[in-house]
Amino acid sequence: MTLGPGSETQTDMYDVILIGSGISALTSAALLAKKGKSVLVLEQYSKPGGYMHSFRRFGLTYDSGAHYFGSLDKGQPFRILLEYLDVLNDESFAETFLELDPKAFDVFKFPDGDVSFARGYDNVISELSTLFPNERAAIRTYFEKIQKIVAVFPTYTFDDEMDPERAMIPLETPLKAFVEKLTSNAKLQSVFYAYCNLHGVNPEDTPLGFHAIVTDSLIQGPYGMLDSGDGLARRFVKSIEAKGGKVLTKHKVTELKLRDRQITEVVCENGARFKGEWIISTAHPKVTMRLLEHTRDFTPAFRDRVTNLKESPPIFGVYAKTAGSALLQPKRNYYYFKSSDPKAMFQMGRPNEEPTVVFASTAKRDWTPGSETPLPVSLLSPCEYDWFKPWQDERYGKRSDAYNEFKAGLAKQSLALVARYDKELVDGIQAEVTSSPLTNLHYNGSEEGTAYGIYHSIQNTGGRALGPRTKISNLLLAGQNYLFPGLLGAAISGLRTSAHIVGMKPVLKELKEMRFK
Repeated sequence: MTLGPGSETQTDMYDVILIGSGISALTSAALLAKKGKSVLVLEQYSKPGGYMHSFRRFGLTYDSGAHYFGSLDKGQPFRILLEYLDVLNDESFAETFLELDPKAFDVFKFPDGDVSFARGYDNVISELSTLFPNERAAIRTYFEKIQKIVAVFPTYTFDDEMDPERAMIPLETPLKAFVEKLTSNAKLQSVFYAYCNLHGVNPEDTPLGFHAIVTDSLIQGPYGMLDSGDGLARRFVKSIEAKGGKVLTKHKVTELKLRDRQITEVVCENGARFKGEWIISTAHPKVTMRLLEHTRDFTPAFRDRVTNLKESPPIFGVYAKTAGSALLQPKRNYYYFKSSDPKAMFQMGRPNEEPTVVFASTAKRDWTPGSETPLPVSLLSPCEYDWFKPWQDERYGKRSDAYNEFKAGLAKQSLALVARYDKELVDGIQAEVTSSPLTNLHYNGSEEGTAYGIYHSIQNTGGRALGPRTKISNLLLAGQNYLFPGLLGAAISGLRTSAHIVGMKPVLKELKEMRFK
């Protein structure tokens, strides 16, 4: 049970205070509570979960970010982590997740033909080799390399004896350079680059190691939500509170008080104040820096680096109530691409043009095609924050007609691209609502309304990443901005950060034992 303002009591000291309640914070809190630490999670919004939030419109549920997950089969990393944290067991797992279509969990729709990813390496290699018979060697080499790369990441394989330095080489290798050595086939290159659209990082900037983990996790164990993202967040909170931890909502942190390079007090907008031996901030690095704006413990060069961090492209969303279509299967995700050209896949264009890609997914994975029950479909596309600057100072829910008209124009362009491939789906829309980067700013406080935080280029990952340690002796950082984007990346970041307090090797050893028991 989460608590609102005024319901907490002042305590002398918490072992750990966590700022934010996305999956990285909840992972850290659950692990630390499991290890006997007293933990307090402070969330500015009215419910915990960050991008695991779901919402209701037209009597239907839509997920804001938890559209699908990887590595969730028994014995796979994300499943093991959730079980280790006492968030899920076999029974609650079946109530929370639903396996996606093993024959085609992801469908990439290009103007010159569809490509599907099947579950399991043998299956996806076979499918792609059938479509690209002259590229069999390149396809096999690509996926074999993916499997070899993920094996060197200790917090993904849970190997307590592995040297983490082995992961540096793939984190410094650009995906584009690797792919172009394998094949000159432009369509196949586009297929290999397709997941770059998930996180908005161009192939020439994408670390091969990060790409490998995303690809491996999805091919090995793709699942969708059955209980909504909020349901998973509630299970995290239940695990934390069962071990004595607290999760307080409507507690926006506004200041971190410092003395002698140590945070002495966490101050909230509602006047609440808390003390902690350790502070873990899962907020965006620019937000964390503003909480510490009066300290001189960070060098001007570091401040400039954080201030000038490039953000990943934000997302524009169309949430539709539709009759569905014969072409849309609820246990599949769809990527509708404007072009098959790998050089054009990441060209943003203008607001009055169709987007480069629209991602389509449903929060009702058990929907029956042909059912009279309407289907909630999320249609997401990349956009530019600059497009929305004219309205950034207007109040949420009270923005001008011009803002709503602009969003309607973007929705029209997104739906036009989808209609190229599935006109029945678009024609069957009965109602729709849209979200913009300004919506994300309101609910999640992300910089420029990004869903995936900073631009996760080679320059911002691996040895060049920001976290988790800082110049403030008791301040640690966690979240997708400090490792990899997405829910799995953020959860692993939470694992890595909390292990700085309780020890990495013992935690990895326990996770490893669960993997091989």
